[in-house]
Amino acid sequence: MKIGFVGSANTTIGCRPDKTFRLTSYSEKRVLETVKSNLECLKDTITFCIQNNLLFYRIADFIPFLSHKTSIPWETIGSINFDLFTTIGKMIRKSNMRIAMHPGQYTIINSPKEDVVSNSFTELMGNAWILDKLKLDNTAKIQIHVGGVYEDKDEAKNRFMSNFEKLPNNVKKRLVIENDDRLFDLRDCLDISNQIEIPIVFDVFHHSLKNNNESIIEVLGILEDFWSIEDGNPMIDWSHQEPSARIGRHTNTIDLNLFKAFISDIRVNNPDIILEIRDKEKSALKAIRYLQEIGRI
Repeated sequence: MKIGFVGSANTTIGCRPDKTFRLTSYSEKRVLETVKSNLECLKDTITFCIQNNLLFYRIADFIPFLSHKTSIPWETIGSINFDLFTTIGKMIRKSNMRIAMHPGQYTIINSPKEDVVSNSFTELMGNAWILDKLKLDNTAKIQIHVGGVYEDKDEAKNRFMSNFEKLPNNVKKRLVIENDDRLFDLRDCLDISNQIEIPIVFDVFHHSLKNNNESIIEVLGILEDFWSIEDGNPMIDWSHQEPSARIGRHTNTIDLNLFKAFISDIRVNNPDIILEIRDKEKSALKAIRYLQEIGRI
């Protein structure tokens, strides 16, 4: 079992690995400066994670306008930052750390609009290029939601599967889908996975909001079959509701009692867990200390 967090370490590291700027301020010079700064911060963040045994980490977007038509060629970015890519990749591989990426809400490969699908393909290829540039194996995953329903869920599923097959192989080998809290629940994801053999990231919080009464143990027992040795351990996103906030808002900080109950439920399984919690590394450090105390890490 590995555990970690998403993006920037809010208070521990004095930088952000996902800085960007407005398109109106775009210039090649500014893009390259921002990428270099973000990569240097990513290196510091990876160092912090390794030092604290947080060996699962979701990389935030560190290349501004990665899929935009004005984007600098990725190989140019890779060449200019060759040493940083090489160093970060070696750190990740040497520590046996696991990496994930999660493109934003506009990456929708089941959209009926061709331009949205085309832009989504470019975004996914850019994410795969980053993971390939770091020389990470296929346990480093790119997770996305199935997308929109567009008034016909079955057709939306079919469109996702059809477009999935059109993706380059290096993207398909890394792509995983995640159940959401409004449109495509675990049962929908299973329907897709059974047909195109794509692994499912189990989002526990989303499942608590939209489900078919499946227990966590039942879910993990089913999902294990979709994760091959090449894919790595099943991936889980874990969070819970922020008290006194709108339904669906991720918590600001971890409730350790809820986390302990969750870990007890999965005592016979060995997933890798990303905490989607707003105070990020603070909660991850609390969780890792508990897992070390009970001998799960």
